[in-house]
Amino acid sequence: MITVRIRQARAADATSVADLVQEVYRPFAAGFRPTALKWSDRTVRACASSWLTAHTEDGLVGVVHQTPDPEGHTLDALSVTAPWRRRGIGTRLVAAVEERALDLGTRRMVVALRDSLGANIEFFTSLGYRRMRPFPPAHHLYVKEIGARE
Repeated sequence: MITVRIRQARAADATSVADLVQEVYRPFAAGFRPTALKWSDRTVRACASSWLTAHTEDGLVGVVHQTPDPEGHTLDALSVTAPWRRRGIGTRLVAAVEERALDLGTRRMVVALRDSLGANIEFFTSLGYRRMRPFPPAHHLYVKEIGARE
């Protein structure tokens, strides 16, 4: 069994977090300008505490940016290194963001997904996110109610 540690990023992680996001999102730049490409070591360092990182024995294998928002707790720039995709790292990172949101008293998660990226939509809908409304340009907001009380 693989041990994955999820932790809050530190300023010292900024370069490796930014490099991972750039590695994951740069291939999409041929078709559109991914908003995740705005993340540089400087911009990550400025808000390091809003990033979660996933580590295995191989080192840093995934990251996600998250922050409270009036519409719900948002997440973006979910990035997993190619060798670690489809091994539960993204799911673990999303679950960690949801747990953090619950700790802050938030009951709604929000993510903007590009309409043309079917794999991203499939991933988030498999986790219970539902399409809510358009989010121009070329996105829809997806939401998930979390921590429902019986």
